[in-house]
Amino acid sequence: MGLYEDLRNLAEQIKKRQAHVKGEEATKQALVLPFLQVLGFDIYDPTEVKPEYIADFAKKKSGGQFEKIDYAITLKGEPAVFVECKAVDVAVEDHDGQLARYFNSTPSVKLGVLTNGIQYRFFTDLRNQNIMDATPFLEFSILRVMEREADLLRPFTKESFNSAIIQRHAEEIISLDKVTALIHELLRNPSENFIRFVLSELELVGGRVTANVVSRFEPIVKKSIQTALLGMMTKSIQQEIAPAQTPGNGTSAEPSVTPRASAEKLTPSVATESAAKTPTPVKTTSLAQNDSDGVTAAGAETTKEELEIFGVLKRICAESPLQVPIRYKDGTNFFAVNLGATRSWFLRLFAGSRRKSFVARLPMAQVEPLVSGFQVEAVPENPDKTRIYSRIYFSSTSDIERLRPLIIKLYEEAVRRQQSGLGDGDDAAE
Repeated sequence: MGLYEDLRNLAEQIKKRQAHVKGEEATKQALVLPFLQVLGFDIYDPTEVKPEYIADFAKKKSGGQFEKIDYAITLKGEPAVFVECKAVDVAVEDHDGQLARYFNSTPSVKLGVLTNGIQYRFFTDLRNQNIMDATPFLEFSILRVMEREADLLRPFTKESFNSAIIQRHAEEIISLDKVTALIHELLRNPSENFIRFVLSELELVGGRVTANVVSRFEPIVKKSIQTALLGMMTKSIQQEIAPAQTPGNGTSAEPSVTPRASAEKLTPSVATESAAKTPTPVKTTSLAQNDSDGVTAAGAETTKEELEIFGVLKRICAESPLQVPIRYKDGTNFFAVNLGATRSWFLRLFAGSRRKSFVARLPMAQVEPLVSGFQVEAVPENPDKTRIYSRIYFSSTSDIERLRPLIIKLYEEAVRRQQSGLGDGDDAAE
């Protein structure tokens, strides 16, 4: 089996074990060591995987003992990787500084890993040599590892590990993610500079490109982008269909639906781009619809973007040991995330506007510590303002991963409310 298959098998094992793992030691034994084993390291060889490793310059605790890194992976007799572990229910992002102390004290270490057995954060020293970067270059959940993550992890396997190329690999990952995010945003919402660049390249305007000119060409550029994307999708669809529908095999060489119809069905966000300027758009469809994940009310339309975001939320909630399924209810002006078949929501999504947001069923005082770097505002949930919740603004689907601590907290509190039989008081509004 390849690395991807091994990681998928490990993910299935961890799903079965997670609810039974309590504390840091159990996390290391049941969740972390199997991961290191999948990467090819001999976890039974203390000369290769050293537990409780004392880093140089480590600080002594009050009892006179040295602070120790949970695991040091040694290659050619020197530590090359430090792995710091936390209990499975601990938010790992709160402990970056602890890993940094160990990393910075050992020049031979070029890769630092912080994990709770589910979430993994990979660090190196791109900015300053021998000083661990403040942000990880790679983050993922073992429970939803995809082929992309497997490809990114391959240079860190024992057979491929090379300290000299770690930085180059990390830089490539960071650059790829940033460039991809920028292109995605430019395609959805072309900036003024991008529009000016297009006008300059095509020499469409004589004289100075003023703000009015930019405003006039903005819808044209947007429409051109949409047309180009639809064309690319159509070509891809045709290439997929062609091998199975060639003349002479009893089928028509033409697709059963027109290319434009196929592309529009696959990209509802393009069809609804004009509605993106409305903060809470009213959706349009005639009949109520149901699927295994939720229900779409009559008069509403569940978009591809909403389903993608719900998929991320569903995977994050599945990491909790509580294991209560979530569903969505899509109304004409809200997309609510509920527990099971209940009407009680714990999160509402507003993705149809230029400024996407979540409304969380918690006050700002509880939300802000969990969403560092995001804009948060208080929102009254009823006319008499007896319930004040929080709205969190975000830019893209990728931002949701950074909201994991909040999502888990919202989900688990909702489960506890449900299990205790407490009412929410406003379910009728759903």
